[in-house]
Amino acid sequence: MEYSEYDRTWVTASIAVTVLVFGAWLGQRIELVLGGPPIAGGVYPAIPMAILVLLACIRRWVGRTERLLIYGSLLVGLPLTASGLLHRFLPGLVTGFYGGFASPNGRYAPYFNHMPDWVAPGGANSDLAIGAFEGGRTVPWSIWMPAILFWLVFFVILFLTCFCLTGILRQRWLQTERLGFPLLNLPLQFIQEQATSLFRSRIFWLGMIGPIVLYGINGLSHYYPAVNSISTTLDLKDFLLDVPWPTMAPFTSPFRFEFSPLLTGIAFLMPVEVSFSTWFFFILTRVQLLGSHVMGLSEVKGSFVGLGSQWLDWPNAFPFFMCQARGGLLLLAGYNLWSARMELRNSFSSKIKFPMFGFLIGIAMLWLWSTAVGISPTAGLAGILLFFLFSLSFTRLRVDGGLPVTGSPVIVGYMLFLSLGTGSGVFGDGTYVGFAFLAVLAYTSIGAWPAIQLEGMKLARECGVNINRMVRWMVFGLTVGLTAGVYFYLTTIYDYGIFALDQQGNGRVSARIGRFYHYLYADAGSLSGGPDWYRLAFHGLGIAATWFLVVMRQRFLRWPLSPMGYIYGTGFGWFVWGASFLGWLCKWAVARYGGARTYHKVRPFFFGLIFGEVCMNLFWLAVSLWRGEMGGGFLM
Repeated sequence: MEYSEYDRTWVTASIAVTVLVFGAWLGQRIELVLGGPPIAGGVYPAIPMAILVLLACIRRWVGRTERLLIYGSLLVGLPLTASGLLHRFLPGLVTGFYGGFASPNGRYAPYFNHMPDWVAPGGANSDLAIGAFEGGRTVPWSIWMPAILFWLVFFVILFLTCFCLTGILRQRWLQTERLGFPLLNLPLQFIQEQATSLFRSRIFWLGMIGPIVLYGINGLSHYYPAVNSISTTLDLKDFLLDVPWPTMAPFTSPFRFEFSPLLTGIAFLMPVEVSFSTWFFFILTRVQLLGSHVMGLSEVKGSFVGLGSQWLDWPNAFPFFMCQARGGLLLLAGYNLWSARMELRNSFSSKIKFPMFGFLIGIAMLWLWSTAVGISPTAGLAGILLFFLFSLSFTRLRVDGGLPVTGSPVIVGYMLFLSLGTGSGVFGDGTYVGFAFLAVLAYTSIGAWPAIQLEGMKLARECGVNINRMVRWMVFGLTVGLTAGVYFYLTTIYDYGIFALDQQGNGRVSARIGRFYHYLYADAGSLSGGPDWYRLAFHGLGIAATWFLVVMRQRFLRWPLSPMGYIYGTGFGWFVWGASFLGWLCKWAVARYGGARTYHKVRPFFFGLIFGEVCMNLFWLAVSLWRGEMGGGFLM
């Protein structure tokens, strides 16, 4: 039966809206109440992948174009409904107005005047805040609505501005440099007509056996302790017993070999120099820790006043790994902009000027929004530009390096406080409060928007779909996802209460990050400190190291170390270095002893590792729903 264009659009929109609304409800139920596995976000989010596979199996009724558009809208909208945004943002708007935070004599009270209702609703010990924490009440929508609309405007403007940025770089990255987009290999199997052949591959099913057995046994162990679990972590600290070796594994920078089938599969799909560099430079950080101890510098923490985890700066002492990584990110952003200077220049003179002028208009609107929040004009503009620089670098790490980037964990205000100092008189109280709430850019998946948008454009290009059409459907997913997510999240917390979800459900992370926003402005605004020259110097070290690796990659074809691997391995490698090592070892052995033909033969095995973990996510999701016990789900 042939369907008209109108019918196909109607079917596509109906499926997307149904999944987004149901997924928004399910995200609160599984991730927040029952404590089950994350289902909406991540590099390969479970629900969008499941819907993609289901649609691939009924491709007679849902064509390739429709599958692509539905997947694009879900990829944007679903993460926002749960831990990708709302779980880590909305609690922060009311945390300061409840309990000890709301004490009129406390350290937070002087800043409440800089939080109008359309930024943070309710006020100290208001019914709105008490109901959110204690539950058993209806949502006071009339009080919430001004703040919801104010922040939704911000998110929509930011999303569209990110689209303009990716539109400027699209030709450079998709056509001139032809970036690899390793993470799209698996979704393309299901969007195109290759799903059937993949499911008929024995080696694909062989790859699925590993995660099914691993998480099957560990899930049973969670519910039935008599079943012994299989450990996926080897803590090397247990073997580093004699001084000075324990200094290689401090609490704030663990030295653990962690196995994840999904991450191992991703590492196999990465360029071999990126996976190698990721684990190589992480091991080098252990050498830095040892050297710091030998030189008596391991207790040097610099002069910056914020030493807690809320600043996303770990370990918060010499040799400042996150500072090195941020320096590398700044250099990588600058280098990419310099490489695309012709495209940037042409974007002003070409017939299609919308991306550049749209980006500039977006920057202006975000700047006006930041001043409305209370941030000073100069600091607001600097913070916005810093966000886009960091987000651009994380986008490159994901779409070119295949690294599992799901956000941009850099607090933009941190960079200004580090350079100019903190305390009364350095910045105004409104600036401290505004930058604290803008930490939503670091705590959530928002920083990955340009990467997701570029991946959507790449998928559209590969499938012969108009890119502008893909853009419209991703904006559609954003709008529906935000609307459904706000409704179901607020109804959930006013039913159960944030306090109960913190103590009995899986809302501990949400509640903790909700407190982080207030720690940020209280620390920076109340504690005096000058520029931190130690940390600034290590930003410079990161810039120099990344520049050296960039130059060596350009001059020597077989140079094995990647600047992307240096940035990720130094700043974030503690979580992924074990999987990077296994993926690199497998790919190196296959390429060396089997060649390209063998690589393509064994690739479905690693697809199976990835998809098997996604399937086990869905399985334990169903189990947690069936049991229905608050906080009783199996968190993979």
